[in-house]
Amino acid sequence: MRAGCGTAITEALAGAATEQRIADYLDPWTDARVRRSWMALVAAADHRHTRDLLPALRRNGTPKLLVWGEDDAFQKVEYAERFASEIPHTTLLRVPDAGHVPMENAPDLVAHALADFLTA
Repeated sequence: MRAGCGTAITEALAGAATEQRIADYLDPWTDARVRRSWMALVAAADHRHTRDLLPALRRNGTPKLLVWGEDDAFQKVEYAERFASEIPHTTLLRVPDAGHVPMENAPDLVAHALADFLTA
């Protein structure tokens, strides 16, 4: 399982996947309690939960910033584009050369975008 997680983390981090960063992500998996907690979280990550929220999100007028890695192999950028087109008041920030965890690939870009969004 750890090897599989290492492969997934390497893919998710895209170009930001250094040996140390991968080790940092994998370290919590050495504790059985943490491993059970993460497995429960992964099991709960079901697209039906998001789909159930769509009616409320469509009615919600709060501005939203969706930050997405253009090279995300797990959740394709097309999903983000669809979300941004269907949910009012949503701005999509496509992060070039970034995988599933764009803040690892472009931390400055993501930080500045979040700061700008929150202070607008």
